Amino acid sequence: MTGGRYHGSPRLLATFLVILCASAVFIRLFGLATLLPWNTAWMIFGDPGQHYLGWAFYRGEDWHWPPGRIETMGLPLGTSIGLTDAIPLLALLFKPLNAWLPGNFQYFGLWMLVCYVLNGYFGLRLVARLTDHGLLQALGAAFFVLSPPLMLRGYGHEALMAHWLLLAAIETCLGDWRWRRWLLLNALAALIHPYLLVMVFGILVAHATAVIRANEEQPFKMLGQIIGFIAVDLSLLWFAGYFVGSGSLAAEGYGFFSMNILAFFDPLLRWSRFLKPMPVGTEGQYEGFLYLGAGAILLMALAIGVQLLQPVQPPRRHIPLIVVSIVFWLLALSNVVTLGSIELFVIPLPDQLLELLSIFRASGRFGWIAFYLLNFAILVPILYRLPTRRAVLVLLGALALQLADFWPKYNEFRQFIRSRHQWTTPLASTDWVEYAKQAKRLLLIPPHPPLEGVYLPFAHLAASHGLATNAAHLSRSAPTASAFSLGIADELVSGKRDPRTIYVFHGLDTVRQLPLSLQAEIQPLDGLFILPPMNEKES
Repeated sequence: MTGGRYHGSPRLLATFLVILCASAVFIRLFGLATLLPWNTAWMIFGDPGQHYLGWAFYRGEDWHWPPGRIETMGLPLGTSIGLTDAIPLLALLFKPLNAWLPGNFQYFGLWMLVCYVLNGYFGLRLVARLTDHGLLQALGAAFFVLSPPLMLRGYGHEALMAHWLLLAAIETCLGDWRWRRWLLLNALAALIHPYLLVMVFGILVAHATAVIRANEEQPFKMLGQIIGFIAVDLSLLWFAGYFVGSGSLAAEGYGFFSMNILAFFDPLLRWSRFLKPMPVGTEGQYEGFLYLGAGAILLMALAIGVQLLQPVQPPRRHIPLIVVSIVFWLLALSNVVTLGSIELFVIPLPDQLLELLSIFRASGRFGWIAFYLLNFAILVPILYRLPTRRAVLVLLGALALQLADFWPKYNEFRQFIRSRHQWTTPLASTDWVEYAKQAKRLLLIPPHPPLEGVYLPFAHLAASHGLATNAAHLSRSAPTASAFSLGIADELVSGKRDPRTIYVFHGLDTVRQLPLSLQAEIQPLDGLFILPPMNEKES
């Protein structure tokens, strides 16, 4: 029997199998080319472009205060390594090594591989609390490696692939209080992504509550430690530059980027070979994507049957963790609660509370704690109550079904990643490089298309040559940026020109308003119109 409550460590063989499995899944999905540090073409796409370029600008600048600040990206105010979602932890680590790094250097591919391996490892540590059988440990951990929410983040949210932080926090919560480990997890989360920090901190509060209820720690001592954690978290967020700029941290989209009540069973985005996607309340509910997979759903049905016949009671000390996961699940739903495509009700919120919640507008992500805790809970009756041989066969069958369910999506994803390796800049003329060598700034002059659709090649050129630019698409930006661009256009119309700036016009509307002396210098270049910098003799 596998019954009994085992609280040991992962078996060595199980650890090896999980690392091998996680690496194989990553290579199957992303390919080996993404691991090459000098291969950056696959990053110049959508949101990953913002993340990579945040790092590219950051590495080339001098240090500022706070250390995460970036002054040359997103003129006039600049931005920060935190607000570009460029994984501050790694950016701060690699920036001092800039002189020894290749000109095109990215750490995102290696980071994603590490996330897959650590997701498997901390999933393994959770399963090792249920059984000492090495093969069962590895099979149980495989469900965490195959996590659909983890893979979804591979489309363009590299920092948010650190789901292992949540698994590590859950595993820590199930054991004795270790404040040093909680301090480390909080510090890592603060330097990776704020969403993950909030969830890790929530699990910490659950653990602290359980410890106090069991009279294992004095309440005032625990409160002092938690206040210390908050101080460290806020300091690190400031250090990474999350509070840089004058814009609000709140953003539009709260209630749109939410979770659906049916999220566990909805193979949104054609994720399943066997099940059809369900209607959803909003197109933004991909943020709350929590599909368990056909294998895990079948395993859950079996686990419910086993639980009814031979109940396994959760220890009372785990109740706060369950409560916290439910609270975050409710937060994930947002105030606009939907069941499939049906809007059940809208909870009216005060403006101040709505603005606070809008800081985390993609509330659907908060469902991740419940997703991983549910995956763990499914394994509990299977590993506690079934004989070893039967449990092995059940998990093997469920995993085979899980892989069969996901395989078409894996093939689609692999092709998607491969297509991103083909990026080449549309700024093909060699004149761009010559002008960049003479300039200190590159400015896009309105009217122009929305920046998120056109900024990438210009920001790439600017980052590659150390130019400051307004060509940026930032996760949090202030109205000052638009006013700055309009002000530059007005200066040109009045005849004022910075001789060390490349001015880029997407059409002739503003060009026709320039003084004739400046119009005479306008040059067509790759379908655009530019006012090049003045050479040294002219200036």
